[in-house]
Amino acid sequence: MGLPPFGRGVALLANAVAGTEWFAARWDSDQGIYQRLANQPSVVASPDPDVTPWLYRWAAAEDGILYGNHFALLGDPDSTGYPSRIMPVAADDVWIMSDPATGDYWLSVNGELYGPSDLLHVNYGNRSGEALGRGILAQYCDWLGGAIAAEYHAGSYFAGGALPPAVLQSPQVLTQTQADELKGAWRSVANTREPVILPMGYVLTPLVSNAEQNQLVQSRQWNAEAIAMMLGIPPYKLGLPGTTMTYQNVETADIDFIRDSVSRYADPLAAAFTKWLVPRGTVVRFDWAGRMRADQNTTSNVLRTYVDAGILTSDEARAVIGRPPLMAIAEKGTTPADVPELTPAEVS
Repeated sequence: MGLPPFGRGVALLANAVAGTEWFAARWDSDQGIYQRLANQPSVVASPDPDVTPWLYRWAAAEDGILYGNHFALLGDPDSTGYPSRIMPVAADDVWIMSDPATGDYWLSVNGELYGPSDLLHVNYGNRSGEALGRGILAQYCDWLGGAIAAEYHAGSYFAGGALPPAVLQSPQVLTQTQADELKGAWRSVANTREPVILPMGYVLTPLVSNAEQNQLVQSRQWNAEAIAMMLGIPPYKLGLPGTTMTYQNVETADIDFIRDSVSRYADPLAAAFTKWLVPRGTVVRFDWAGRMRADQNTTSNVLRTYVDAGILTSDEARAVIGRPPLMAIAEKGTTPADVPELTPAEVS
């Protein structure tokens, strides 16, 4: 996480997952749609009571990005027979032990063994026949090591005041010991950028060197662009140069970012909760509607078209933009206190 583009990119993905509400729903055969449950399972409403739901989702997403796996111990069952809570475990504290003869495996946490059904394991993608997922660190460790080495090299270059190496010529023949002492004295002075005073007869010839010729600037920018590609993040989100983005382009890019990159780490988490932590027939989903919604003018036109075509009722269209049904307003005579009034711009 020491590389700024890498750390920022991971934070963007984790924040998008953590900041998106999720919910449990069941299929309504009469309506032909999934309906959100009025009483959410406790493991969905507050997976880990020791932290906020936002923080749990952040940590689970970061586990998936970095390690490709998220683990949690199962708590006591609730009235449905499913866990009422979970207790996350650091992903790098879990080891896998397998029996080559049978293919069975166990997960070791601080020396204790757990079977696959005793521990929640969110796998963010693995090869066939493998039990553990692969995160960014495992997939790109060699490349990341090179990027870190390049960053350290650039840092040391500029830390020395960007002073180039040089050739020191002596008017007399020096022994190896004297030459080493002279080089050491030059290094100590060069790093402090103090004025250099040479004895009579000595000649200093700097070797031509600058950051641009050493491709330090270009390599650092290329590494940042490669990290954006690795994480699936639009370059402009990391402050990288690129094509000029209009408002509409940014909006479309954000929608693509959610669909192609953020869901990569949100969907496995929701799928694992659906399969192992809630009753059969219940699904856990992230509510992407707010994050993937178009601008107000486009949304208004689309909803108006749907209402005019009979695809949506007025109340269903109002629900999309977070407004209560018209009947509820008519009964109360005013908009509820917790729902903001429409501004003149929104009305028009």
